[in-house]
Parts: sequence; C-alpha cells; structure tokens
Amino acid sequence: MKKVLIATTAIVAAGLGTTATAAEWDTRVTGYYFLGLGVSDNGGQDGVAILRDGEAHVRAKLVADNGITFQARIELEAFTSGDQIDENYGTISGSFGTILIGGNDDAVYNNHVGTIYAPGARIGYYDSFSLTTAAGAAFSNPGIGSDQLGIHYTSPSLSGFKVYGSYHPSTGSDGGGDSNNPVFETDDYWTVGASYNGDFGDFGFGISAGYTDDFRGTDLITIGANVSASGFTLAGTYENTDTAAGDTDEFAIGAQYSTGPWTVGGGFHDQEGVGEVGAAWVTYGLAPGVLFTAGVEYGDDNGTAGSDFGGLAYLTMRF
Repeated sequence: MKKVLIATTAIVAAGLGTTATAAEWDTRVTGYYFLGLGVSDNGGQDGVAILRDGEAHVRAKLVADNGITFQARIELEAFTSGDQIDENYGTISGSFGTILIGGNDDAVYNNHVGTIYAPGARIGYYDSFSLTTAAGAAFSNPGIGSDQLGIHYTSPSLSGFKVYGSYHPSTGSDGGGDSNNPVFETDDYWTVGASYNGDFGDFGFGISAGYTDDFRGTDLITIGANVSASGFTLAGTYENTDTAAGDTDEFAIGAQYSTGPWTVGGGFHDQEGVGEVGAAWVTYGLAPGVLFTAGVEYGDDNGTAGSDFGGLAYLTMRF
C-alpha cells in the first residue's frame, strides 16, 4: 500500500509539474538605486549627508489558459538591514478582481490619490522619507500604510471606478522578525475604500476615499483628489483621525508641471497639533531610467521647538 501511495504521489506531482513550467513564467529582476548629497539643520539630522538607497525586485507572472493571472513579487534591500525584505506577496487576478496575500501597504494607502511625489519620495511634503522633520512636524501618510502581512481584495475597474479593502492581523508583522509561520490576530486592523480615475481628452481626474479601523479605538477617514491638464497636476489630501483623546485633522496640497525632460513640483502639509511642512523640487531626465532631482524641505512645529530646513540633490536609477 505504501508503494502505491508513493507512486500515486509521484504521478500527481509529475502531472502538476507539466501544467506550468518555469519557462512558462515571465520572471524578471528590476529595481532602483538612489545616490545623492544632502544638508539639514535639524537637530537629529544636522550637517552634510550622503544618500545611497536601493532595492532589487524579483517579479514573476503566469497567465493560465483560462485567463487567470498569477503573480509573485519580492523586494530586497540593496544593503544589510534588520528588515531585509520589504513588500513580498502573491496575487491571483481575473474577471472577479484581484486577491493579494502577503506583506504590502494596506488597501487605502495603495489606492490613495491626492499626493504629488518627487522620484522615490526622497523629498516631499506628505508621505515622504523625511529629510527634515521640523522638530516634531513629522511627515505622515494616508492610512496606516507600512508592509504588514494581510489579505487584500480589489474589484475590477468599472469605467474607472473600483472598490477595495484589506485585513491585517498584526501591525507588527513587518520587520526583522518576519517569519513564514501563520500570523494570528493580535493588534489587527482593516481598511475599505473606493476610487475613481478617468481621462476626458487632455483632462484627467481622480478621487479616492478610505476608512481604516484598528479595533482599538482609532478610526481614520482619508480623502484624496487630483486633476491634470496640459502637463499640470493639482492634488489634495484630507485625513481625520478619531481616537479616545479626540479628533485631529490634517490636509496636504501639492502641484506639479511636466514638460519634456523637466518636472517641477512641490506642496504643503498641515497636521493639527504637530506643525507644517513644505517642499519643492525640480527633476530632469538625463537618460532612460535616470533622473536628477534637487529640492528643499522646510518645516515648523508652531513654535514649540523651532523650524528646520534641508536640501537634497540625488540621482534616481531605475533598471
């Protein structure tokens, strides 16, 4: 009987192996690298700085005969880190929408519109790698974000409209302590939202709205919108955070103009009880996949500890 079971298992494994081989998968390695110099007068980031940051992304995709698409993605830091792997997930997509399981930013964050970004968010006024935090006026992001393990659903787009949501069993499931063991409910949270993106000739319009609940008394409502025409883009974000201590509001507005190899952008962010941050930058395309960006950031925490200023010039290389 044991021999029969072994033989049967081998036959099944062989059959599965013939349905899709490695050669039928489209597997690629992509990534980016940032190189630059910066200056800042922030107390914890004072003086001249050198920037180097990169990631390698392994991507695999298979489209089955029935039209269902399977994808996997793993992002690895280009330097030794306690959190060596960032986003890492697999997806199944079809006429039913997309189901994602793995470590990724939550659904509200991933579908948010309303923020203008410099390349790689290395300079910014909202949802950015902060060069200067204005003595407490920290950068923020829509929703909770980060790369927590979770399950996501995104509906098919219906004339530009879609709905989405995600559930994350633990906000601490991203970091150096990641494992391949199942993650059970601890400090869990969920998100739900909807968005619309459409083009009408040379005019583009997008809007998103999301809700986040961490089951521990904190609720977030996030709204974003953008409009674009003739190379100009204007974007805005509003977020309300409701906790046991009360409500806080924040808003951000940004603008951008692109023409040929040039892009100029910037924006302003105000967070109630924390402070304001502003940023501006200019980007020039040097070669395919190579950009040069220079910009400044300024922040003020409304007088509690003063204001801070910083500047950064860097190359973006995407491959």
